[in-house]
Amino acid sequence: MVLLFVSVLQDLFAIAQDQPFRFPATFTFVLRAFSTLEGIGYILDPDFSFAKIAAPYAQELLDIRQRQRTGTQIVEEIRKQADDARSYTMSMPYRVNRIEEFVKQLESGDLKLRVRVLESERAARKATILQMATMYTVLGGTLLNLGVTFTSQGNQVIANGSFIGAGVFLTLTLRSMQRVQRLDKFEKMI
Repeated sequence: MVLLFVSVLQDLFAIAQDQPFRFPATFTFVLRAFSTLEGIGYILDPDFSFAKIAAPYAQELLDIRQRQRTGTQIVEEIRKQADDARSYTMSMPYRVNRIEEFVKQLESGDLKLRVRVLESERAARKATILQMATMYTVLGGTLLNLGVTFTSQGNQVIANGSFIGAGVFLTLTLRSMQRVQRLDKFEKMI
């Protein structure tokens, strides 16, 4: 029986190579499952035949399908399939032309594909926030340094303004770092 099954598979694959259609990918898994079942059955019982067991079920399925459809339903289904084939055949040159237009536009650079990568967008947002935090830190540190310098020179009004500016930039730095922490927390949740 296994040899019969193997020869049927070889015939099916030979037919598939000569024809323009292809079997669905799941067909391979179904055949593998059937061959596994037959192999297990044969090991357990040398007289086991998967075909003999499956035949009544397959016949029942065929009988049910034939009973459910009347002659007019079959004719209607064939007409619908013919209409579908005609419409696909009629629209095929248009579709091929559209594909050729797209390819020409891509080759000439007239059409550009834009792909969004959310991870890189989040990383860019985080980098921007960190860059601003660095800038705030540098400006705050500079103003703090100026405040200390003006205090030592006795110019207290300008020194106080510098200290206030340094405090503002320190606050902005802390807020930026909080935003970075929120982004990190959000990324961990994803």
